[in-house]
Amino acid sequence: MLKSSNINSVLNELPEQSVQSSSSSNGNPKRDAETCCSSKDQDVMGSLAALQLSAGVLQIAEPPLEHVRGQLRELIGRQNKIYIDLSKEKYKLDCSEVAKLNDMMSDVKRYKEKLTKIKKEMQGVYQRTKELKKRAANVAACKQRDYQRKIDRQQHEESLIGSQ
Repeated sequence: MLKSSNINSVLNELPEQSVQSSSSSNGNPKRDAETCCSSKDQDVMGSLAALQLSAGVLQIAEPPLEHVRGQLRELIGRQNKIYIDLSKEKYKLDCSEVAKLNDMMSDVKRYKEKLTKIKKEMQGVYQRTKELKKRAANVAACKQRDYQRKIDRQQHEESLIGSQ
């Protein structure tokens, strides 16, 4: 890529070469036409046009490109910083959080075992309560029958005493 200072030096040299070649022709029109249209001059004119065109394109495109390059450098720097920060956080998680996570998992296992034990105990209590209710109902029914028999016996005795 050509720098603007290089372009200026090349451009300054080109007109001097064309002036020297035109002064060496010594006023001969045929020779002037040949020199003007010779392939060397055409190459020089083409290269001069190419250099001027490339200089113009560089003047137009270079400032935005430099601005974009600066923004890219800044963006890459920020990305690198974020990557480093994330790596540090991952390492912290790997070290300290894994230990905490393992502790939590062991707590979960212990609490699950306690819960299972309590659940079994509750089922046992429920079964005993159910049996006790059944027995209480049987006892209440037996007492009711005994009481009814006692009342029937008393009425029977009263009716026997009253019929005498």
